Amino acid sequence: MKHKNISSQSNQLLSFFNSGNIKCFEYNDAKEALPNSNENAIRELLGDMVNRGLLMRLKPGLYYLIPYEEDPNNFMPEWHIIPRYLVKNSEYYIAYYSALQIHNLITQPSLKEQVVVSKQIRPTTLTIRNIEFQFIYHNPNHFFGSKKIWIDNYNKVICSDLEKTIIDCLFKPDYAGGIVEIARAIFISREKLNFTQLLNYSIKFKSQAVIKRLGYLLELLNIKCDIISPLLSIRSNSYTVLDTELPKQGKRSTRWRIQKNIDEETIKSAIYT
Repeated sequence: MKHKNISSQSNQLLSFFNSGNIKCFEYNDAKEALPNSNENAIRELLGDMVNRGLLMRLKPGLYYLIPYEEDPNNFMPEWHIIPRYLVKNSEYYIAYYSALQIHNLITQPSLKEQVVVSKQIRPTTLTIRNIEFQFIYHNPNHFFGSKKIWIDNYNKVICSDLEKTIIDCLFKPDYAGGIVEIARAIFISREKLNFTQLLNYSIKFKSQAVIKRLGYLLELLNIKCDIISPLLSIRSNSYTVLDTELPKQGKRSTRWRIQKNIDEETIKSAIYT
């Protein structure tokens, strides 16, 4: 374990951020905390504080305060709160498989945090303590449907709401563990889903793939709702593969214009057993 010896300058910097209940800061914030220090001295200080286990470097120029009682070699903040610091000025929300996890719709947590952003972020992936943060750009037509959700007794995060989580996952099944995982999530949440909202989101999203996959799965799972006919009325005649992770093969559903590249029984058995 690193030695957490605290110099007067380190104490000044930590006190500045702790007094404002600030857990994460950028290099320019450190200059504000230490107005009488030159840039080289601040850079050296920050590097030394990282080495001593007082700070965790999330990425170049971005630091997270490590609680004094924590072992810096094993410390990792609740990773759902980290995206707010990584995206800087971009609007964002936690999405896809990560959102399914927040909504308690999966059984196998992933060591990846998927974040939808309103601006392109480079690099598109960043690894922190073996957790991969993936930034997925959505254009304005697809960027909606988020809200603040409690993840524990102390923290809320911006995450896609339940209906938008389903829509996003249907758009890119490969980002959500595949169509079987999405079908399971729809079935588990069938009593909670607002189907009117689901239909409105489908129309607003303007994706035929979403419309067809949604309608097909609702019927396959025998979920009673009143949006089947409206979905049918707006689906096009071109065909869409059911699962984007699998080859374009298999029988076709003429009703939903879906190419069933995964067997229906495979989907049902994963849900009902």
